[in-house]
Amino acid sequence: MRWKRIKKAVRENPVYLKAGILAAAAVVCFVCVYMWDNSREIRTNENGEKILERDANGKDQTHGMKVRIGDKEEEMNISVSGRKYNEEELKKAFEDTGEKLETLILGENESLDEVRYDLDLITEVPDAGIAVSWQPDRYDVIDSRGCIQEDTLTEEGTVVKLTAVMSYEGEKASHEFYIKVFPPVLSSDEKLMKDVESSVIRADEETGTENYMVLPDQVNGEVLQWDYGTETRAGAILILGVGAAFMLIVSDGQRKKEEEKRQIRQMTLDYPKIVNKFNLYIRAGMTIRRAWFMIARDYEKQHSGKTGRKAYDEMVYAMNQISGGIPEGECYEKYGMRCNVSSYRKFGTLLAQNLRKGSGGLTEMLGREAEEAFEDRKNLAKKLGEEAGTKLMIPMFLMLIIVFAIVIIPAFFSIQI
Repeated sequence: MRWKRIKKAVRENPVYLKAGILAAAAVVCFVCVYMWDNSREIRTNENGEKILERDANGKDQTHGMKVRIGDKEEEMNISVSGRKYNEEELKKAFEDTGEKLETLILGENESLDEVRYDLDLITEVPDAGIAVSWQPDRYDVIDSRGCIQEDTLTEEGTVVKLTAVMSYEGEKASHEFYIKVFPPVLSSDEKLMKDVESSVIRADEETGTENYMVLPDQVNGEVLQWDYGTETRAGAILILGVGAAFMLIVSDGQRKKEEEKRQIRQMTLDYPKIVNKFNLYIRAGMTIRRAWFMIARDYEKQHSGKTGRKAYDEMVYAMNQISGGIPEGECYEKYGMRCNVSSYRKFGTLLAQNLRKGSGGLTEMLGREAEEAFEDRKNLAKKLGEEAGTKLMIPMFLMLIIVFAIVIIPAFFSIQI
């Protein structure tokens, strides 16, 4: 029986299914990480001593350990520095690194004999722990970051000596090699635009003491025509305006849907009260018309002409129609249609039929209708309670995710593979 209630709750609220999947995924992740973190065993050397291995690339590590002292058990973090080179290994590492550097710094260039693009002068050799600094002998051609200075380049190329100074734990070694730097390869359009830029710079320098700068009208035999660039502010305003209008329409539509939903919920809650009052007045000997007028006028007195509860507002409107001479049965039927809720349509039809066929049996029918309406109201109240609980679950799940992140992310970073 409990399983059936759970299945029904999941069907009515799909968020429960999503929450269950999320919780199951969290449990699986927890189990996997927990098993991984707690399945490692301390290794031993040939002498049977327990050891912690150093990182072969020289990176420092931190291990969370447990130590037992007698009957006590304590947790502590042990920092293990990366493995360092001995003298012979360091000498070989410097030699190997020097040879690798000539390839690692190429960037978009194919060879150091023809350097036309910026070099990638790295500051640390990957997986070696060796730092590198650079010293070119021609800073007017290329700087220590590898950026080419195009103003001083020639088509014949410029030879530059690069010195890589490698350092590791206070030990240093240098590696020298030569590169030949050429101007970047430009298309005809790029070359023309570069000449235009140079011409504009010269014009600015030549007229620096004037009140204005004269734009060049010709470069390399090409006639130049100048005009202000297209401003994009108008387009941005258009996009923002259209976007705001679209969001306004969407939000207004959403607001209307929420208002309609709220109104239907309010009418559903009001329906049992209306039917019970109506049935009470009919049992007291009043006619349908008089009972209707009593309920509508009581509402008018309590609310002093204010609106807000559609079921009662429509009753007042129907009362005014009846007073104006419109057939009573037609007003009741139209009342149910205006309310646009099945229970109110049924109520209006029931009153109209009893006017045509006589009021015999009306109290029994109204009594059954009141009982059904009361059950519907209880179900609605239960549903509203579940919705409120679901809304509260959202911030709870967000808090749970934050807690998982606080616990799991440091655990992942501390995993030593």
